[in-house]
Amino acid sequence: MALLSTSEIQALIDVKEPFAQLDMLADKAAAQDVIILSCGPSLSEYSPEVLQDLLAGKCVIAVKQAYDVVPEAVDFQILNTWNSQKYDYSRRRPFIIRETAAGDPPVFGESDLNLLVERPSALSEQLARKQNFADFQFAATLSRPWGPGVLYEVGFYLAQHLGARRIITLGWDVGVKNSAVMPHFYDRPDPHKTAILAEAARLRTAQEKNRYLHDNGVLYNKPRIIPDEVETCAAASGGWHRYLGEAGIDLVVVSTGALVDPAIPRGRLEELLAG
Repeated sequence: MALLSTSEIQALIDVKEPFAQLDMLADKAAAQDVIILSCGPSLSEYSPEVLQDLLAGKCVIAVKQAYDVVPEAVDFQILNTWNSQKYDYSRRRPFIIRETAAGDPPVFGESDLNLLVERPSALSEQLARKQNFADFQFAATLSRPWGPGVLYEVGFYLAQHLGARRIITLGWDVGVKNSAVMPHFYDRPDPHKTAILAEAARLRTAQEKNRYLHDNGVLYNKPRIIPDEVETCAAASGGWHRYLGEAGIDLVVVSTGALVDPAIPRGRLEELLAG
């Protein structure tokens, strides 16, 4: 149902050497659409059944828990240390890219390509603030910038490396201004998970707590939101649009409530993919 076959994904996993893996991925989706599913509330604008039908045969990148919505359609899952959880890959095993930074809390789970995030000394060094996007193309370096966020650090660069002619995003809502909370499509009360979190709080070390939460399928390593982070990322979306456009790649957002730059075109997924 996805772009990559199971055997192609396994071939990538077997190679193991990062530069060789990226060489295999170069222009894999040349002149095609690449759809990025992120974890904002707008991902729920489409049911899993509708998404499964629309995304059949397309190149799909899923940010973290977005994989769970349409696992059979996902070619690549991108992860970082934050908002981690255990995933069930029994329906389809994507190629898993994980990035970490020195000093990050412990994380568990599978990964096939492991990347290191630079840890700058000042907020002014964030990619969203400097907007030096060309410096971190995968053709130039494996090192990842501090975005913030895995979409800015890996997602757009992966789509570019794959040779996308157009990047279509769903669930890229950026966030809510003047809020310390980043909403997600999966946010809902769960008494069972609340009990597991309470039990984990009794454990002594972060390693023990995270292992317990991971094994029980509960999200862990929730990040704090830096003041003005949402505004910074929203402003940087316009920079991404310009940078990708200069590289010959159209950027389109499907999410109706996204705080992205008004210059970025919007459309409905069914109409975009039918064209």
